Amino acid sequence: MALLTTEALVLRGYKLGETSKVVVLLTREKGKVRAVARGARGGRPRYQSALEPLSEVRVSLYGRQGAELLRLGQAELLHSAFRVGERGLDAALFLSSCAELLDAFSPEGEAEDRVYRLALAVVRAVEEGADPALVLRYLEAWLLRLHGLYPPLDRCSSCSRALPEGRLEYHRTAHGFVCPACGPASGPVLAAEACSLLSEIFSRPPSTLAGRGEPHVRALESFHRDLVSAHLERDLRSPRVIREATREAAS
Repeated sequence: MALLTTEALVLRGYKLGETSKVVVLLTREKGKVRAVARGARGGRPRYQSALEPLSEVRVSLYGRQGAELLRLGQAELLHSAFRVGERGLDAALFLSSCAELLDAFSPEGEAEDRVYRLALAVVRAVEEGADPALVLRYLEAWLLRLHGLYPPLDRCSSCSRALPEGRLEYHRTAHGFVCPACGPASGPVLAAEACSLLSEIFSRPPSTLAGRGEPHVRALESFHRDLVSAHLERDLRSPRVIREATREAAS
């Protein structure tokens, strides 16, 4: 009898032996789990395309409660991310970044329904035509906020007074944005347009985000990268891959 049957998103996989792989799944019921998928590789792979990154599947998992590594039984493909990857290089890189972020922020064995629904929403948004770079900023911001890591946008992190409208100045020592009286700030300054984009991110679904100038999206990318790296105490691989791929495409 299966220990668990649940909907899940495939985050990544790595080889195990000659014909198997270990898959990392973000499940709706149990959060992130790891499972051995026997026969997933080779000339006639058992699971076909169901285990591609960010595919939505319904899986049966077997093993002992609390085990670090389960066994994958059935994996029914509910929704493939293939259409996203078909949109081009930017969309394909988005999928890689999305999977890496979700993997990094999801603890083992702890269900987070809001994170699961967020993951579905951003993949669907890009599938429907949204800008991958903009949606990736959306995912970063919400993962940071849901884990209590995004600084308040309306209150000074030093004195708790209301922040003036317009640009925001980040102070690394205070771990947040500060008012002019508590400055000068040591960190990046987000222009008013970038702040307006943040307000949209925290108030609208990703599929409805309005277009913004590339400099403001890049400013949020840099700011989020610093917050993510500080939290994880390491740099993620995907931002570097995106920068290198973008330079090669431009040359």
